[in-house]
Amino acid sequence: MYQVDVNQEYQKAKSNFLRYSLIFSFIFAAVLVADTLLILLAKEEYKVNLLITLIISILFLWFAIYFFTNIYQDINNKYRYFKGYDSGIKPTDEVIFLEYSNEIAYVNGLYVYPIIVKYVSNLAGTDKIIYSFDNHFDLKEGDKLTVTTYQRIVLKMEKHS
Repeated sequence: MYQVDVNQEYQKAKSNFLRYSLIFSFIFAAVLVADTLLILLAKEEYKVNLLITLIISILFLWFAIYFFTNIYQDINNKYRYFKGYDSGIKPTDEVIFLEYSNEIAYVNGLYVYPIIVKYVSNLAGTDKIIYSFDNHFDLKEGDKLTVTTYQRIVLKMEKHS
């Protein structure tokens, strides 16, 4: 049996989201204070301080672009996924396991592993791809499973004997 502890994952995602938001806020405040002090404390050689301020601001802008397009986006997507779990639709279906892949897919802003299954209940005989946070399963082709998904990502999987 495979099950994702949604509350624990939500708390981890929320903690990471808040931590990285706070880190970025402190860096932003430090850059603002440094730039302001460099401009206000400039005496006769204000051009040097202005150049230093410009360099600091450009470096911070590059950091901010990298931060929000790579690091923060992944953290925010995971946080929003688990935050919406309580109000989302979580269907439970019976499926037949066909195969899983070790290749990582990017679905709903999350990095997951594809699992190919055949639905036996409502979508009779239809092969579908669902996803999982983990790819280490003791499953063979043809195993019958009961899966609970949220946004096509498996949160609970139970093997029938």
